[in-house]
Amino acid sequence: MKNAGPTDRRKPRIDLIWSLTLVCPWDCPMCSVDAVHVRRHRGHTEVRSRALTVVDRLSGERETDGIYVQAARWRQSRGLELNRADKMRVLDHLTGYDPKIDFSGGDPMVLPENVEVLAEASSRFGRHNITLTATGAGLINWQVSELAPLIGELNFTFDSDGPGDPRFRPTRYAGGNLRHAARFAEAGVKVRAECPLTIANCAPDALERMYLALADQGVGTLLLMRLFPVGRGATRDDMVPTRRQYLDAIDTLRRLEAAHGTPRVRLQCALRHLEGSRDGVNPCDLLRESFGLLADGTLLASPWALDSQGAPLHDSWVLGSLAREPLGEILSSERPTAYRGRLDENFGQCKVFAYLHSELEGPAERMFDRADPLYRENMPGGPHREGEGDGQPSL
Repeated sequence: MKNAGPTDRRKPRIDLIWSLTLVCPWDCPMCSVDAVHVRRHRGHTEVRSRALTVVDRLSGERETDGIYVQAARWRQSRGLELNRADKMRVLDHLTGYDPKIDFSGGDPMVLPENVEVLAEASSRFGRHNITLTATGAGLINWQVSELAPLIGELNFTFDSDGPGDPRFRPTRYAGGNLRHAARFAEAGVKVRAECPLTIANCAPDALERMYLALADQGVGTLLLMRLFPVGRGATRDDMVPTRRQYLDAIDTLRRLEAAHGTPRVRLQCALRHLEGSRDGVNPCDLLRESFGLLADGTLLASPWALDSQGAPLHDSWVLGSLAREPLGEILSSERPTAYRGRLDENFGQCKVFAYLHSELEGPAERMFDRADPLYRENMPGGPHREGEGDGQPSL
């Protein structure tokens, strides 16, 4: 397989988080994308969607295909997800750009066709531009030697060392993710753990256990994330840490990083402004570089702009269909062009949180309002406030 060379800076750089499928073996109560849970139940392939409230029982499919392929084909036939040819067309529509693609889900690794998509993307754009985000339940189906040549990094969610909190995850979720990610780390693949901070895991002792477990398995990077009240977490604002809890958690992990070296601690863009902007660049890279792509090909201004059932928060977040239109045409249209001139109006704040907490009426006004509760109390002076000079650079 040929591989593209170094990043081509002659082309515009984009960072695309692509939910290749919503099909998933897990039914996490806090799933931010409201993934579609699939299981074998009472002789049928059972598909649970829309915050797990709608149950469809499939029949007449070939048993040899497996339940996840059955569910995906069923969803594809209804236009809920892209089929293999549509996914390849999306890659065509990225022509003219230098894309870094994070293939996510659901769990993309429960569908063999998605490995073909990874292989094609890696061939076109270079493995250094390809990230795979999967769970242990998907990775168990693949040898490291099959996937490692296609990706530059493997990402996985790890938010507890042990059984975890059932309000968030099934019992074996985090441990299984780490166990299978460790196979890739041992083979020399860059591996990153992603930890959404909650009131259940941000205590110093819990953070230390997680950090040391990752260090013991050779995981190179730990990304700290905010708990977004989207997807199935839309009604769980009570589990979102306070500003003080976030700051204390970051401090705890910075001290562990200083003592042990790895994993290196990085902050999600929605948290970076807590440490400030060293170079004056807005830590929020929404629309400047970052986009979300849904399983049906809908391009969003943010991968987090989802309602409680995994649909776009509002039409104002929708930029177009990357399955039908080239990216260049979408980004030159009226909505992205108008938004691009407003990105610094709420410098450093997360526009999804701003939208969800704003009291303004217009959806676009809410998106650019200075209403992110994590920063609102300390944002009187704009992007260049006292004390911002010692922050960390962007990832």
